[in-house]
Amino acid sequence: MNTPTTREICQKAKLITLSNISDQPALVAKNLILDGIGVMIAGMSHPTINILSDHVKGLGCKSISPIYGQGFKTSPQEAAFINGAATHVLDFEPMFLPPTHVVSPVLAGLLALAHSDADNASGEKFLTAFIAGVQLQADLRKAAKQHDASASHEKRHFPFQKQGFHPPGTVGALGSALTSGLWLGLSQDELAMAIGIAASRSSGLAGNIGTMTKSTHCGHASRVGVESALLAKKGFTASVATFEGASGWGQVYGGDYFDRELLLKGMSALDCFSDPGFAFKKWPAHTAMQVAIDAAIPLYRNGEVPKRVRISSPVFKYCDRPNPIDSDACRFSFQYNVALGILDGFVDFDSYTEERLNKEDMQTLLKRITLDMDPNIQSTFGTMEIKIELDDARKSLSDRWPGHWKSPASQDELKDKFRRCTGSLLGEKNSEKIADKIMRLEQGNNLQSILSILNSA
Repeated sequence: MNTPTTREICQKAKLITLSNISDQPALVAKNLILDGIGVMIAGMSHPTINILSDHVKGLGCKSISPIYGQGFKTSPQEAAFINGAATHVLDFEPMFLPPTHVVSPVLAGLLALAHSDADNASGEKFLTAFIAGVQLQADLRKAAKQHDASASHEKRHFPFQKQGFHPPGTVGALGSALTSGLWLGLSQDELAMAIGIAASRSSGLAGNIGTMTKSTHCGHASRVGVESALLAKKGFTASVATFEGASGWGQVYGGDYFDRELLLKGMSALDCFSDPGFAFKKWPAHTAMQVAIDAAIPLYRNGEVPKRVRISSPVFKYCDRPNPIDSDACRFSFQYNVALGILDGFVDFDSYTEERLNKEDMQTLLKRITLDMDPNIQSTFGTMEIKIELDDARKSLSDRWPGHWKSPASQDELKDKFRRCTGSLLGEKNSEKIADKIMRLEQGNNLQSILSILNSA
């Protein structure tokens, strides 16, 4: 007989308080929130978000939660959708292992709900709800990953990643439901119901990587979680056996080897914040591109366009884009990102524009690049390597970037990234104020102050 894993997880999540956990999860969670709000604000100017905002404006929703920098308010659900997409649209948010983006699905929805009752918003409640949603997503990835490893030899096996699902679209909906439900004060059974509602809405196909649609996987996951929690609060029903039941999320995405015990242990230990922890991106591009850029920048020589470039990389077929067609595709092209590093010696927001893509030196160098995807090179983000060789015999090799698990970002580096992401919209003074208050989120009325500044953005 299956044990009631889903309810147990919800109960463990409800018991999380800052007084009964170690300092590590709270500190890492604050850094994730800092980085998440930063990349969310930076993403607001992307054409994808302009289109989504224009669409949502036309829905005529109640003006409750703000869309930062877009000058209007909408329902918490739609605010979660747009702000979640904005957090992911630059591919600049943190990464977990096994790969998923845990920040955008839970943070966007949590902010949207907090705005709906800003006067009573509790910083500790915000932080603990965020921690629980992050932990659940991380544990779902680990539990499904074990299934992949254990059953990969079976011809009937359909691995979670290899089947073509984009992880944050699938685990994110459940994490958002848990976080949103905790913020709304749902009971244990209501939380299980919210997760059950969200489980039927898990989605996101990897075939849309490199397009506008990819960011909506995270936005949709956030919206689904908010709506599922709101529905559960009104008495809407679903299966409360999402992880242990027949044809539930655990069986569909994790199969016979799905490790439900890992979910229980994780929510008790909150171990994802240290094992393996999170990598923070240095540049607004795909995770593998971080390593590629780090390898390419040392090869920069002012004004020089090499005659030949050879890249040796792991097998990431969707990152073999010798002729990216737009700025979204550029973020997922080994060829383009290596060319950026070699030609410019740096990468910033303006590196991913069609203007930069279409410059003569870029188009010339792209034609001179050969990419060799070697199956013998490990393809996990924690261990992968990129090697670059030029026609003049210069070489460069990297297995990390500043912010990688092997080279963690410092607090100063994270705050500097936050300032770069938010300064143009919030202004230097407000940017500094939010950064300071996030690191003291559980104290006094810091959350209300953050919400007030964001509300006026």
